[in-house]
Amino acid sequence: MGRVRILSMIAASIIVTMAIVSPARADKIVLRLADGIPSGHIIDRLVIEPFIKAVSAASAGQIEIQHFPAEQLGKSRDLLMLTQAGVADIGFIVPSYISDRMPLTTVTELPGIFQTTCQGNAALRSLISDGEILDAQEYKPNGIKPLIIFLMPAYQLVLSSQHKLDSIKDVEGLKIRTPGGAMDLTVLGIGAVPIRVAPPEIYESMSRGTLDGALLPYQSAVSYHIPGLLKSGTVEQDFGTVAITFSISLKKWNTLPASVQTLLADTGKALSEQACGPFDRAENAAMDKIRAAGVRLIPPNNADRADLAAAFEKVRQDWAQRLDNRGKPGSAVVAAFTEAAAKAKSQ
Repeated sequence: MGRVRILSMIAASIIVTMAIVSPARADKIVLRLADGIPSGHIIDRLVIEPFIKAVSAASAGQIEIQHFPAEQLGKSRDLLMLTQAGVADIGFIVPSYISDRMPLTTVTELPGIFQTTCQGNAALRSLISDGEILDAQEYKPNGIKPLIIFLMPAYQLVLSSQHKLDSIKDVEGLKIRTPGGAMDLTVLGIGAVPIRVAPPEIYESMSRGTLDGALLPYQSAVSYHIPGLLKSGTVEQDFGTVAITFSISLKKWNTLPASVQTLLADTGKALSEQACGPFDRAENAAMDKIRAAGVRLIPPNNADRADLAAAFEKVRQDWAQRLDNRGKPGSAVVAAFTEAAAKAKSQ
């Protein structure tokens, strides 16, 4: 249902592009799209498949996107490098996995800045637009152009079946999976130990006890088949979220005809704008599925809310200060993202 709705919504936005590309048909263009997620993942169903189908339809088959999922072309953390090198043309670029190269875009991981996925999506896109602060500071210097930009729903804390969660203090000393970046600071802020683990490794690490829990959206927990390993988790809390882009190398981009560039950009923009609603609905469905599996989903009590608010404020300050100290505009990015989120909320 989600895929059909997305495809129908983006169709109108690419009709003009179809008229541009189809009459003057050029040689077939093949683009390799690589990601680090398993086939059938929510991102695959709501973003990748619709993008591939929409591009093919809009170009009347002139553009073929070959999909290499589940780290077939390389590890998730290496996909920026592989895209830059031309091994992939369009890469699954997750700044959290490469926070040494793209630390500023991990501003989305800071907790408490926005209330809905669509609000955060709009704020992030505004900062990555051509010439804006994140584009100028991280995307152009890394030689990539984002085609699709979106956020996952707010991450929640889930604990394995060996641990019970009644209060946020129950996580002190536990080993919690994070994607890296600012979420490491968040986990430290609640007294736990951050462990960076790539998505395909979460199930094995948790089943072996290498991890006691994880920060994840619930739809990802379902996609990674871990509900059977869980005992409890949080709801109604914002531990931040991860920015995801599917970005094309500027080197490849500059070889494409202008009409093809327009088609790819317009299709990606339409998907970026529409994805948040289906993601939120999928998150609610995933929570229902996890509850049905016997996992206790617990809202924070008043004491927890106060403790988390204080911890989250410190995380935001520490994150900005660390980047400022490295000569990067951390405070400016936090201010810009907060302002863009407030603007998106009022629209």
